[in-house]
This record gives sequence, C-alpha cells and structure tokens, in this order.
Amino acid sequence: MAPSSQELIENPLELIFAYRVFDLRDRFPQPLETFREALECLQSERAYMAAMSGEIVAYLRGGYSLTIPEHFFLRRAGNDVTIVPPEENDAVCVEVEAWLRETLTKHIDTLVVQDASTVRPSRFDLLLDECDPQASKPDTGHEVLDLLNDNNVWAAAIEVFGGKEVAKRWMTSPLDIYEGLSPVEMLQEDPQRVYDYLIRIEYGVYT
Repeated sequence: MAPSSQELIENPLELIFAYRVFDLRDRFPQPLETFREALECLQSERAYMAAMSGEIVAYLRGGYSLTIPEHFFLRRAGNDVTIVPPEENDAVCVEVEAWLRETLTKHIDTLVVQDASTVRPSRFDLLLDECDPQASKPDTGHEVLDLLNDNNVWAAAIEVFGGKEVAKRWMTSPLDIYEGLSPVEMLQEDPQRVYDYLIRIEYGVYT
C-alpha cells in the first residue's frame, strides 16, 4: 500500500530520499540526491538515446517509487523528441517540485506507486514494442536492437569482466541460462537478453 496521508510531514518532499535516472545503457551514478542531478545526467554526454528511453524516478520512504512525468523534461516538435536544454533547468525544477508537493500532499492516498524493487524503464519496453519483425526496413525498435548488438553488448561484457580476454571467454562459453547456447550465439537471436544478463551480473542481482 502507498504511504498514507497521516505519514506526511510538514514538507512533503521529505518523503523522497533519492532519485534514480534511467536510459538505454543505465550507466548513471546511483542514487542521486536531487531531481536536478537526475536531469543533468540525461543532458550529459554519458546519456544514450535519453530522449527515447530516459526516465527519472523518485524513491519514497517506505520502499515505494514515483515516476516523474516525462513531459517535464522532454520537448516534442512534430516527430522530434529532445531533452530540455540546460538553460531551462531552473524552470523545470520549479515545475517538478510543485508537482511533487501537490501529488504527495493531495493525492497520496490514491496515487499509483510502484514497489521500488520492481522499477525498470517502462519507456524502453514501449520502444521495443514498436518492433515489427516483418518490416522490410528497420523501424524504431529494430534500430535500438541493432545498436545493442553492434555497440553495447561486447563493450558491456568487457566492462563487467574487466578485460577483453575474460569477456571473450564468457561470450563464447555455453550457458544454461541460454539453453546451452553461448552469449555470442544468443546475440543473433536476442541481444537484449544478453545485455540484460550482463547488467544483472554487474549489479549482483545474480551470477
């Protein structure tokens, strides 16, 4: 259940103890103390396809989380979507703070919050849903999968295992999790599955 209104203190923002920011690579420092820090992560050179996959989540005391609506930090012009420029950060932070105060004060009992342990970037799920396996040309989802295959998975393996030789040995070894296939073989079928497993290894979810 969500935190009750009786638990609110004079400053409702004190219910928030940290923020987390996601993008396709999920390589940002965690946790973050302020929304501004999270926004600056999405604007940084470290961000990867942030306009398509970026999300900012506020973690609430009691083990819950609240996703910041994307319209605060995304700008749309026709089919183009971009992260707000840094010169708008002050105004964006004021708007988000006002939204958080109102949401946590007036709507806390009816608010849809998530268990913080299950949070994952939902916008990336929607992006992958755009894949059309019968498309004659790459669509948005296929382009993302191609980028994962070509640019991310081997680099992630080298980073996780600390070197090319160890990464190569892991990538070419049959694994039970892939029904006896090696990660490099699984790349041809489902690069996202290989990448997800590397992220789990890196963060110690399972090995």
